[in-house]
Amino acid sequence: MVEELKGVRALVTGAGSGIGRAIGLRLSRGGCRVAVSDVKPERVEETAELIRKAGGEALKIVADVSARLEADRMVAETVKAFGGLDVLVNNAGVSSAGFLEVALDSEIDRVLAVNLKALMYVTRAAASHLKKSGRGRIINLSSVEGIRGSGLLPIYGASKAGVIGLTRANAVEFARFQCTVNALCPGPIQTEMLAPLIASEELKQKMIKAVPMRRLGTPEDIAGVVAFLASEESSFVTGNYIVIDGGMTAKS
Repeated sequence: MVEELKGVRALVTGAGSGIGRAIGLRLSRGGCRVAVSDVKPERVEETAELIRKAGGEALKIVADVSARLEADRMVAETVKAFGGLDVLVNNAGVSSAGFLEVALDSEIDRVLAVNLKALMYVTRAAASHLKKSGRGRIINLSSVEGIRGSGLLPIYGASKAGVIGLTRANAVEFARFQCTVNALCPGPIQTEMLAPLIASEELKQKMIKAVPMRRLGTPEDIAGVVAFLASEESSFVTGNYIVIDGGMTAKS
């Protein structure tokens, strides 16, 4: 895996913490030159410093990917620094919970802007560079909520289902350029986003019992799959969504 990723140029959004940070670190360990982006300056600096301390090369970029001009700038800075782009990981996302009938317009706009429109902006900006790469990879973060129904997560679930639709369409569009496009659908992963849902030990244990492997996932569980998809080992894998949930949705 180290040889497969050596010198590969990658951009990871939402890399300031959790899954995004783990992805940045994992790709760097595999030999990637990694641009890490986040809307929070202090968080993305921490990620970049962790990569550098481990002996990797990291480019820190502060950007709000839901803003088109910032998404364009982020990609342009990455390409300028690395001389191109081989791997794009669209990881940035926000959560939302509550019934649709009481949802505010601002909440709907926020979730769709970050979880779906931002992927379109970033992918559009990166498209020509990934096509030139000859081994381009786009890895989009969806969710198990994008493939199943949850009454309390209508906006979030809709945005993540949209990610899968975008992934499949882009996979067909990019295939002739030997660029693969796949989505990941994590289940319950121990991150800040999950924290409110497992605030009490009772809620945490209830969620764990819903997972056949009887544990919550870790950001590193997701990062390992990203490393595979970024490598040459996955060159014929495209247009798919890969569920990483410890068997949770297999029961339904």
